[in-house]
Amino acid sequence: MASGTTTAGSPVRRRLHLLAPAAALTLVALCLRGPFAAVGPLLGELGAELAVPVPTLAVLAAVPLVCFGVLSPLAPVLATRIGLHSAVVAGMVLLAAGVALRLAGVAGLFAGTVLLGVGTAVANVLLPAVARAEYGARAAAVVGLVTASMATSAALGTGLAQPLTGLAGSAVVGLALWLVPVLVAGLAVAALARARRGAAGDLPARPGRRGILRDRVAVAVTLFLGLQSLSFYAMLTWLPEVLEVEAGLSAVAAGGYTAAAAVLGGPASLVVPMLATRRPGQGVWVFLTTAPIAAGVAGLLVAPSAAPLLWALLWGLGTGTAFPLAMTLVLVRSRDVAQTGRLSAAAQSVGYLLAATGPVALGVLADVTGGWTAGLVLLLAMVVGQTAAGWAAARPRLLGEHA
Repeated sequence: MASGTTTAGSPVRRRLHLLAPAAALTLVALCLRGPFAAVGPLLGELGAELAVPVPTLAVLAAVPLVCFGVLSPLAPVLATRIGLHSAVVAGMVLLAAGVALRLAGVAGLFAGTVLLGVGTAVANVLLPAVARAEYGARAAAVVGLVTASMATSAALGTGLAQPLTGLAGSAVVGLALWLVPVLVAGLAVAALARARRGAAGDLPARPGRRGILRDRVAVAVTLFLGLQSLSFYAMLTWLPEVLEVEAGLSAVAAGGYTAAAAVLGGPASLVVPMLATRRPGQGVWVFLTTAPIAAGVAGLLVAPSAAPLLWALLWGLGTGTAFPLAMTLVLVRSRDVAQTGRLSAAAQSVGYLLAATGPVALGVLADVTGGWTAGLVLLLAMVVGQTAAGWAAARPRLLGEHA
């Protein structure tokens, strides 16, 4: 055989060694939204199948976000004990167990959702740190792949929920089919962890010398991530209902529009991190992300039936761009792998607790007011806050050395 394709130092092998970690992280990210994004479109079917009121099941949409918020700070602690890569493997094991547990009736559905929320929280926090440990200054491109995969995961979860239910003949079994990609991703990252065992790059054991959220840069990044997540998850949960009630669409069309909007985050995630890191500041990108969100929500508020697909796509474009920008800010505002892990944990902890209020607040406002106007006005106000926080986070400065 030709030495150019077989020797240990060959270009082919070097390329495979370079791409393998990115491929493993991308597979993991592909499993971090779909298992719980699939619940929203199936609330009616789950309620009928399990004899549980739909409002009770609606809590499932917020459970993973609460898990993200409460448990994210523990992810760096776990990484210091068992290693950065091994901690991601542990997260995938918990995620797989949670998906499987949802087959066990009503109690299993709720307990499994909590467990998969725990596993997702661990992987969510540590993926940016793993990307930085693997690729250093080139990590922004990998973060882009990871966030694109997360956006695709959300779109697949929403768009495939009904088809998988039809294929399985049961909403509960349809949700359990996510176990297949979760196991594949778990095996991929386990192989990466085994290859990196004993190697440098894990999070140092030392914590920050003071709370990271005492740093103004960290607070700004956290608020930007939290407010964009609030908008995303609130509308991911309720946009189909808004389109049905306010724009007069069928349930199938409303679900399709929502899936189309969510999938825009995929291509956006591939380009935003690389382009946003070309300059020290990212202020222009903040406005490029928040303006479409505001336009989409305003369209749904003022003229929902005039162009419902356009309003949905504008919202999807804005939120799909905002998430990779938020993850990029976590990367470029921190000084090293350890600080990236701590900032990611803090931002996702507070950010997702804030985001968890979104689906609940919009649902409550809709029940109290009998419509979606109040909730959409609230979302517009949140976009203003997101813009202000993003502008502060986008300034070209780093966290303090002791954060």
